[in-house]
Amino acid sequence: MVGTRERAVRSAIAALVLPHELGHALLARLFRLETEVTLLPSWDGDPAPLAKVNATLDADTPTPVIRTVAVAPLALALAAAWAVGAVLPPESPLVVPVLLALSFWGSLSSGDLAIAARPRFARRQGEFLAPRSPTVDAVALSLTPLTVVAVGTLLLR
Repeated sequence: MVGTRERAVRSAIAALVLPHELGHALLARLFRLETEVTLLPSWDGDPAPLAKVNATLDADTPTPVIRTVAVAPLALALAAAWAVGAVLPPESPLVVPVLLALSFWGSLSSGDLAIAARPRFARRQGEFLAPRSPTVDAVALSLTPLTVVAVGTLLLR
């Protein structure tokens, strides 16, 4: 059973990942998918996610739509870095916090990549859920520093 203190810490951290999940939800809504965002969802696997976005998928949901929604937080973070970089001077004290926030929110989880890699599986399930694999986990881990570099490059151009 999760203690009160641990639950409070997990809740605070879950709130920090909300912009990432809202990135998925924004694109899902643009594609007219029924969408739901849940903080601290019930989960039987390990590790338990801090937040989850889900959208109802049917047999007619195009594969590119599923993939686009799966990687939406990265695209939105890169676009935001480009836009903020146009107005924020590189010597601004806000550069580091913006870099950290956009990199964090734009990093794709192994769950995001699993859906992007197996959109047909997600479609058959009727929701944004696909099994992770060691390869997907390794790719997600490898993409994180690349995300920071890409966000930093666009922010500091």
